[in-house]
Amino acid sequence: MHDRTGDLANQYKSSDGKMYQLPWKSNPVVLFYNKDLFAKAGLDAAKPKLATESEFLDTSRALVKSGAVANAVWPSPSSDFYQPWFDFYPFYAANSGGTTMLKDGKATFDSDKGKQVATMFQTLYKENLASKEAYKGDSFADGKAAMSLAGPWAVAAYKGKVNWGTVPVPGTQPQTNGSTFSDAKNVAMYSSCKNQGTAWEVMKFATSKEQDGKLLSATGQMPMRKDLTTAYSDYFSQNPAYKQFADQAGRTVEVPNVTNSVQIWQTFRDAWSKSVIFGNQSIDDAFKGASDKINQLAAQK
Repeated sequence: MHDRTGDLANQYKSSDGKMYQLPWKSNPVVLFYNKDLFAKAGLDAAKPKLATESEFLDTSRALVKSGAVANAVWPSPSSDFYQPWFDFYPFYAANSGGTTMLKDGKATFDSDKGKQVATMFQTLYKENLASKEAYKGDSFADGKAAMSLAGPWAVAAYKGKVNWGTVPVPGTQPQTNGSTFSDAKNVAMYSSCKNQGTAWEVMKFATSKEQDGKLLSATGQMPMRKDLTTAYSDYFSQNPAYKQFADQAGRTVEVPNVTNSVQIWQTFRDAWSKSVIFGNQSIDDAFKGASDKINQLAAQK
């Protein structure tokens, strides 16, 4: 695992220090923007002002004020436990230098970096730059939002539908080597497997250099390899739209592999919904309460 994936493999260790999953592929999240809608709003589509959270907000205001689009961005406001992975978490990763949701068994988001991200999203909702209603479909593909957080899967999905560009997820300061959420998919071997030696050989074959190359060519998703850009340099030369994702793949933050992870993320999402989306509680109080509860959940064995 470490020979193939490098240091990123350490993020997938369980609390006992062992590995129970094989890191396989990632979809590093970046910020997509609709060049046509930016141009319609009178913005520079070639060099959009999206380097920082402040610029992101100003650009969002300009988009909506121009009448070019009703929503600058439309992250799902639903209460599903995994939704923070596609609004809060990529921005938090960029803003905090790659800090995970939990570190050493303790929540990290009740901090200046975490609250900055929350305040930015709260502003989006307060100023009606993002909808509080769920959208049935893909708001970016349908031209209902001018920006979207997505991974390399979106390159094929948006082909012929959106004239798009991408930038790294903004942080408080401009990012040159910033982090983002990995949106990874991994492989596990069940303990009930009766032929574990054979299964392990299959897993190693399926994640070999040759097979990873076929995965990349077929899907555009990033195999978790420390030599990704050099191993498949021909592919990225021929498919330059994917090069930025390959560069980003080495700087990704994963969902911490801890006990009660679903409850932990649900606790965070409930606090986010109450404070950031609907404004029924202050961010300080909501994050403090969620952090305390998450620390208790993370301590359980």
